[in-house]
Amino acid sequence: MIFRKRHRLDPDRPIVKLEMGPADWILEILAIICILIFFGFSLYNIPRLPDTVPTHFNASGTPDGYGNKVTLWMLPGIALVIYSVLTLISRIPEKLNYPVKITPANARKQYTLGLRLIKYLKLVIVLMFFFISYETVMIAFGKSEGLGIWFFPIFIGTIVVPVFIYFILAMRYRK
Repeated sequence: MIFRKRHRLDPDRPIVKLEMGPADWILEILAIICILIFFGFSLYNIPRLPDTVPTHFNASGTPDGYGNKVTLWMLPGIALVIYSVLTLISRIPEKLNYPVKITPANARKQYTLGLRLIKYLKLVIVLMFFFISYETVMIAFGKSEGLGIWFFPIFIGTIVVPVFIYFILAMRYRK
């Protein structure tokens, strides 16, 4: 059996102090506001819900699993954990994995592109978890029947399309 040598990240990658631009600030502030609204929404609605609420949805967005309403606290909790982990990761851009070789000439642009993608993903993930929570509450109150057939394709699209765009931009600015 042949083992390939594992490639480690280049230890000589430049460390660049990045300043957040207006787009970065907007994404970050929107994500924080969404988290606060998410927790406020949960705090207000969870005590008012019936004891049993949808806890799982099939691919078409229809509830197919039910459980205790307390499990709804997991959604803002998971969103906050993901947001926090991505925030911590974004503090060390030189340690992240990039689709191009990082050089002193392209480091600033590559790190900026990568960190902007992370900020965007933080916002989208928080919004998606909030939407699932909102729809769960609406279903429990009898005002909705499910997430809808378009939830899954839209969720995948809002993740995959920006990642694809990131790869194109990273390749364009590789030198």
